[in-house]
Order: sequence, then structure tokens, then C-alpha cells
Amino acid sequence: MTGAGPVSRIRSGGTAVCRAPAASRGESKKMTKCSLRAPVALVAMSLSLACLTGCPTPADRQDAGQDRSAVAGGDPGKPDGDLVQADEGGVAAAPKKAAAVATAKPDDVAAAKALLDELGPGASYTLLPGDVMTAVVVADGSTLPADRIALFGKLADLEKLQIYNFRDLNDEMVSQLAGLKNLSTLALTNSVIGDPAVETIVQSFPKLTDLDLSSNTNLTNGVLKVICQLEGIERLTLVQNRFNDLGTSHLSKLTNLRVLDLRGNMEAGDMTMEVLGGLPALQTLKHRATTVTDFGMEYLAKSKTLDSLLMQDFAVTSQAGQSLANLEKLAQLEIFRCQGFGSEGVVALKGKKLDRLMLRDLPMIDDQAMDVLTDLPELKRLSLHELASISDEGLKNLQAVKSLEVLDVWEVPQMTDATVDVIATLPNLKDLSIRATGVTDAAVDKLLAMPKLQSLTFKENGSVTAEAIKKLSGKKWGKLEVDGAKGGE
Repeated sequence: MTGAGPVSRIRSGGTAVCRAPAASRGESKKMTKCSLRAPVALVAMSLSLACLTGCPTPADRQDAGQDRSAVAGGDPGKPDGDLVQADEGGVAAAPKKAAAVATAKPDDVAAAKALLDELGPGASYTLLPGDVMTAVVVADGSTLPADRIALFGKLADLEKLQIYNFRDLNDEMVSQLAGLKNLSTLALTNSVIGDPAVETIVQSFPKLTDLDLSSNTNLTNGVLKVICQLEGIERLTLVQNRFNDLGTSHLSKLTNLRVLDLRGNMEAGDMTMEVLGGLPALQTLKHRATTVTDFGMEYLAKSKTLDSLLMQDFAVTSQAGQSLANLEKLAQLEIFRCQGFGSEGVVALKGKKLDRLMLRDLPMIDDQAMDVLTDLPELKRLSLHELASISDEGLKNLQAVKSLEVLDVWEVPQMTDATVDVIATLPNLKDLSIRATGVTDAAVDKLLAMPKLQSLTFKENGSVTAEAIKKLSGKKWGKLEVDGAKGGE
């Protein structure tokens, strides 16, 4: 071809792509040639043939099991997006990566698909091209036949296996899963497995990064030492397993642990919090225990990484508020049913860069606690649940939270229409829930006038009439939940 510039070579997802210059691409019947240096002659022949038959379309470049990588708009003479131009010297792009090849037998994969389909919407799986099954999730194991667990053990390509609420699962069945050497995520909950099953898990699945063994109450305290041999674990869920401070002392070995859920291990108290405060990577902690005191919170406050905390049923006082304030990375906080935690503890959070706060069932807090709202400059989500002593007087401080996008008020009986007046002034509020409060029909017109409000839950407010509810239903909402109905656009 005369007068044409050299052909551009770019990479797209590891695939060689030929591009003619802008002046030649409009000539549909002309051909382009790819020229390469001698050291890559064989590759050059392949590219030349590709160019002679036309540059690949986005569909042609889609590998099995890979995302499509398409050439988008922009300058037609330049690569776009994540496409990278080849070296000036004409070095060819890498060959297209082959699709994954299943190592599990096709009959076993087919049988697993049939079983999971039969279990219904509570069961799911991930199947890549080539019948490579990489994930199985059974949300309710009570429907899973016990004699079929061995089938999952034959799916050698599995990287994720989650079976919840499987009461029939025992140690012998877990041993039938031992061949799943590629597992990185495993959940086996609410079963009768004991320590031998955990030993099988640790020995068989060295690649685990996410483990959930919740509600397996036959596990002993000592098995935590075994679990903590999985030093690559990043997410660990151990809800209601009866572990105590002696067992949790082994958690200090999990230096990669980012997310930990210990709710319901009621005897994992202050010593546990001391261990957790020293974990170098811990970002998220959920814990429910009656043995955590103010001393335990002081230990936890030493964490340099914790940004999300749920504390439930802790035996703390308002003094714990200062410990919370000392958590320098804390951005999300939920305080639930900590009976001794009062208003002074909440006010200690003033100035924190919280973006989410939930206060629930805290009988010692009153309107004074709501003063915290005057200095939470980054707060976007606020939940106030089961707070009998909070009234309009405290809730007027909502007007200071201009950043608020989501507000959820439930069982705050002293809240009236006066607080709705304040809520209506919040400039960024998109999602609002008002349940079991003292508001009346007068609140409805104010809610309808809020321009940015997209989602509304308005239920169980005893003084609101059916006529007012009907009026709310006349507006188009992204989401609407009212007494007796749900709706949306």
C-alpha cells in the first residue's frame, strides 16, 4: 500500500491488535501489512496473516473467562483506555491467553450443577468457560442431602465453598473435602463438627484467606491455636463459638487479619481486646460480650488501624467514649445495648471523622448525647434506634449535620413533627427512615417537599392516618416502604 504510514500495534488483554493509520482505515477494501524485525520472524508471519484478514473486532478479542477489552472512542489513530502501544521497534504483543482448563471431571461438575439447581435460589455457583466451577454457595444447608457433600470434594477447581446452617455436617464429611487445594474462602456453619474437622481444614487448605466457622459449638477453646496456624487469614468469622480469653490469645499470630467477627463469644473479654489492639492489620471488628469493660476498651484504643467497630453488650461506662475517641482511624461505629454507656461517652466522639454512627438501645443516653451532632463534619449515615429518652430538644442538633445522606430513626417515641422540620433542611439527605415515632400527618407534606429525598421508609407511626400514607404513595420514589405496602419507580 503506497502513501500509508506504518501499522500501529497495540495490546488489548494480551491480544495483538493491528491498526492502520487514520487515512487508510476508511478504505475498506485495502489491506495493511505488519512488518516486524527478523528476530521475531515467526511471530511476524502470524501477525501479517491477521492483518491481511482485517484487525480483530472487540468480540474477536474476548478470551474465554476474561473480560472483554474493546477499543473505545477518541482519536482513531491512538490506542484508548488501557490499550498500550507496542514498542517502536515492532515487538509483537503477547499471544492470547488460553482459557482455563478444568481439572475436575466433567461428570462431577455436571452433577454438582444439577444438585445446586435443584436446591433452588438459596444455592449458587460460579462456572467459567470450559466448565471450570470455582465457587459454590449454599445459603441453607438444611436442604442439602448429607450424602452429597463428597461431590463437592471432587470439584478440584473450587476457590470458594460456603455452606451455611448444615446441621448434619460432621468431621468425616469435612475430610471428604480435603482435596480442594485451591480453596481461599471457606464457610461451614451451624454444624456438629469438632476439633478434628478444623485440623483437616488447616492441613488441607493452606491458601485460605477467608474462614467462617460460626455456631459450631462442639469446637473447644484450644482449637483456636490450630486455626491461627493459617497465618494468611485476612477475614475470620467466629460468631457464637464459646471461645474465651485463653483461646483468643492465639489471635496475635494473625498478622494479616483485617476483619474479625467474635460476636457471641461472651467470655472473650478484656484480655481479648488487648490482643486485638496489637494486631497490625485489623480494620474491622464486631464483638458481643458482657466481659469487655472500660479496661478492655483502653487496650483496644492502641490500635493504629481499626476503622470499623461494632460493640454490643459491653460492660462499659461513659469512660469508654474517650477510648473510642483515641482510635485515630475510626470511621464507622455502632454501639448496641451497652447499658452503662451514657451521654458523656457519646459527646466524647465530637470532632471524630466518623462517616457512619449507630446508637441503639442505650438507656443511659438522653438529649445531651445529641450534642455530638454539632461536630461530626464527615457524617453521612446516622441510625438512632430504641432511644426512649431522646426528644426533639436533642434532635434539633441534626441541623448541623449538613453532610448527612442516610438517616434511620426507629423507636424514638418522643420525636415529633418538630424534628421533621429540622430533617427537611438537610441539603444532602437521600435516604430516610422514620419508624415508631410520635410524628403525625403534618410530617407528610414536609417529606414530599424534600427535593433530594429518593428513598423513604415511613412505618409504625401510630398517629399517622391511612390517608396520609396514601398521599405519600402518590409520589414516584426510588424506594418507598409504608405501612401495608412497598413501592418504587
